Amino acid sequence: MSRTEAEVRKLYQDTFRMPRGAAQFAALEEVMRHADALGLVEFGFDVRMRATSEFQHSWVPAKAFLSYSWCLAAYDREPERFGPRAERRLLWGIKWMIYSVHQFPEIPLQRAHDLLDDMERRYRRGGHSVHAVLQHRGLIAESVGELDQAQDYYERMSRTRRDSLSDCSGCVPSSQVRTLVALGRDAEAILVGEPARTSSCTEQPQWINSELLLPYVRTGQGEKAVEAHRTAYRRIRDNPHHLAELALHLLFCVHTGNTSRGLDLIERHLTWLDRARTPLAEAEFAAAAAAVLTVAERSGEGELLLRFPAVDGSRRPDTTVTALADELRRRALDIAARFDTRNGNDYQSGRLRRWMAAEPLGESVSLSLSSPQSGPPGGAEVRDLVEQVAARTAAGDQKGAAVARLAAANALLEAKRPAEAVEAAEQAIRELERLCMTEDAARCRLLLARAYHHDGDRGGAVRRLCELLDEGPGEVPGLPARPELEVMLGGWLPHGPESSRRYAAAARGFAVSGRTADRLSALRKALSRGPAAEALPGLLAETDRALSEPGSATAPTEARAGLLYAYARALHDEGREAEAATQLSTARAVAASPELLGAVLTALTGVHLRLGALGPAEETARAALTMTADCDPWDDSRWNAALALIHTLRAVGAHEEADRLMTEHEVDAEDLEGWDGWDL
Repeated sequence: MSRTEAEVRKLYQDTFRMPRGAAQFAALEEVMRHADALGLVEFGFDVRMRATSEFQHSWVPAKAFLSYSWCLAAYDREPERFGPRAERRLLWGIKWMIYSVHQFPEIPLQRAHDLLDDMERRYRRGGHSVHAVLQHRGLIAESVGELDQAQDYYERMSRTRRDSLSDCSGCVPSSQVRTLVALGRDAEAILVGEPARTSSCTEQPQWINSELLLPYVRTGQGEKAVEAHRTAYRRIRDNPHHLAELALHLLFCVHTGNTSRGLDLIERHLTWLDRARTPLAEAEFAAAAAAVLTVAERSGEGELLLRFPAVDGSRRPDTTVTALADELRRRALDIAARFDTRNGNDYQSGRLRRWMAAEPLGESVSLSLSSPQSGPPGGAEVRDLVEQVAARTAAGDQKGAAVARLAAANALLEAKRPAEAVEAAEQAIRELERLCMTEDAARCRLLLARAYHHDGDRGGAVRRLCELLDEGPGEVPGLPARPELEVMLGGWLPHGPESSRRYAAAARGFAVSGRTADRLSALRKALSRGPAAEALPGLLAETDRALSEPGSATAPTEARAGLLYAYARALHDEGREAEAATQLSTARAVAASPELLGAVLTALTGVHLRLGALGPAEETARAALTMTADCDPWDDSRWNAALALIHTLRAVGAHEEADRLMTEHEVDAEDLEGWDGWDL
């Protein structure tokens, strides 16, 4: 289907509001196709450069190869058409291509070297430092086992001037640490990387903290390793882009004696292998997971059943530790063999075999609540629950330990320690699910969602609550009813159709259970949160039914008046002003609070003005100003009422009084522009 230029640009703008994922990728690719069909070359360039960034920072960097190559070819054909800003974007983007291309064994290694040579030519031609060139030459050398060359590039880069095309203050040390670790120089890696642990960019601080995990462990700095693990994992736990970093966290679990934590991570993230961003990341995760599973096998847990979360409506079958270990060993070595063939050596297979043979190093470092000394300081309740987890675990009471772990997670959240509550709740969920304690697991899922929300991760909170609702837990003691969970989710979601849909679902649930006031409140939210155009007619009809039913007359007046106000506004947005006036007049008769009644009168004034009813408009405007006389001075109710009366006075020709009100209420001429009466 062909589209106009305006439609294509609107489609592109819509992609900015989409979460990163398959739907957004498909939309960007559709925009590219339409831009090409319309001959919008410069626009197509901008779309592809943005898409290149989205693809690179997700789990589909292979798509970035195509979009970036198109842009580079277009620029080289007509550089004057795109200008210096485009050249800079290309010079930055070529680093992404080099970082990713060598991670695909099917792409000849010469292609990476050709890109490096092209990068250096372009940088030198533009008068830029070759700092970034040397950094990426070193990464390629390290990846194929040419460690002497990697060391040479590292030393040359360290002596080379940085410039604006160099990576940030966190990413440069991250790549340096990776090289130093490969060279066996852990102490130096810590010295170089530690100052960057507070850096921040798209990849930081999770990358640098992940790279420092093993150096910390191998140099006996267990507490720093734990801190780095927790800091990084909070940033990577919901994004498959970070599959390779997650592999380092699995090795950390092996080396520090945290096999249980490693198994938790495998259960939660194994599905990421199905969308691994590169074969190298896939092989590294598989090898690191195999190391965790091998340690578990040796400790007698080979027959332990592992369960995996559902993804997109399907769930990987349960399997045992032993079976999964065999599968992942083969998977890692098969991919490593492809790299060895391409690279002409056995560096990758040797490296991954060493990973799979990893064992605990030195004394174990506790992450689990099952050990009292690992409990965070402060709070007698938390300490007591930690001790209960330990005691019941030692006594073999797995169910009792799991329940105590859930209680500890709740206590941590109540103590305003949401990050720790997230970690404790995630561990509790795994244990509860293994033990088939479904009701406790459902309660823990809600706790986890709340902990994410309190920790500032609204996206994580929404995902966890959606998972709980999708499971349909039914009536669970201690768990709010489904409509209440829908209300919670609607409030966490950003303004828009999905939030509105959740509130509408809650309203239907409240209707079934006879909770009229809650139903009216949920419908008000559904109308005011930006419902989809196709959903609005049904929502208006449902609102009309709710207001017409006998029970609504006995509902709290503010709930009824608030819904009438939202109903009227939706009717106004549909161009149904006369019906809006009817609903606002009804709301006027039942509203009690000065703030709500003032808003109703102000909106009714606007409707009367648009209908040409100047007399009723003046009456409602004066009533609104009187009603809001005692409102909080920080509340906008009285000011909005003043705007309504000023507009009305101007409409009836009373300019002197209108000017006096403008002075009294500090209203400027521009404040009157675009006023329509709606302020809630």
